[in-house]
Amino acid sequence: MELVLRLLGRQAAQGTARVIGGRCLSTDSGSGFKVRTLHHKECASLAISQTREGARLTSEDLKQLHQIDPEGFFVALDDNGDIVGTIGAVRWTDKLGYIGFYHAVDSAKDLGVEEALWTAAMSHLGDRNVGIEVDAADVEKCEQLGFQEVWRNGCFKGVGVALLPEMQSTNIVRRITEMPFSKVAYFDEDLFGLERMKFLYKWANVKPPTGHSYALSEGDTVLGYGVLRQLHKIGHHRIAPLYCRNTAVAQVLLLALLNNIPQEPVYVDSPLSNPSFTRILTTDLRMEQIGERVRMFSRGDPGFPLQKMFGMLSCDLG
Repeated sequence: MELVLRLLGRQAAQGTARVIGGRCLSTDSGSGFKVRTLHHKECASLAISQTREGARLTSEDLKQLHQIDPEGFFVALDDNGDIVGTIGAVRWTDKLGYIGFYHAVDSAKDLGVEEALWTAAMSHLGDRNVGIEVDAADVEKCEQLGFQEVWRNGCFKGVGVALLPEMQSTNIVRRITEMPFSKVAYFDEDLFGLERMKFLYKWANVKPPTGHSYALSEGDTVLGYGVLRQLHKIGHHRIAPLYCRNTAVAQVLLLALLNNIPQEPVYVDSPLSNPSFTRILTTDLRMEQIGERVRMFSRGDPGFPLQKMFGMLSCDLG
């Protein structure tokens, strides 16, 4: 609770909230709102937090993200039953969690909705290292709350380019849908020390026109994989994730993905600590950096291998 009060700078003037059994309920009937866990049929409401250009996912993709930790997503409802706020708090491991999809409509902020949602999220994550992503202008405020800057992502926008012949699976680059998926899952687990095969199977086994996914391998060993998915806006796409052993592998997979969407807008969030890959995006592919976001953690660096992370999964999930 101390973190919530410091983060938001004040206690809610109305509607102090408490969390019971994974659900945060208003204790004051005059507060004008209540907070509860989000039902899977309400996943589309998470999109109200995705206002940044190139960030808004489809409703189907939001449902997939919700399934990572269904008890960690919360909504605030006004007296009419309308959703006026959302937040997601995903338990990735027993030591690591991530908060995203954080939003409250202006008319609800004075009711204490922001505080109640944050309380619900932090209670769900418990004693974990909590990650968030914020605008560069908010870093100093978050540092005062105890969060530490770990790295910065550039938000890049470009268009697909048909530089290759029509892509077919080869012995080196293969569509993920045409190979044993366990090989991709093992690479991801080895990269992060985190087993998430169930989620990745749904996220990476994508087929046209919804998206495209490739893995590059050497013999039986996967050296990297990348996924391109269509956004809510038809004809716009996002590459997420793109995880590879090195920049050379990332470049091959990036071109394979872009080859499927010539001249269509595409977005990728990439750590600025990989300057060689950033040069590929901005110089070779003439992508424009349209923003910069900062990853911060409540207990410092979780030890992610940034030199192998070229396209981030999500600003809302880590």
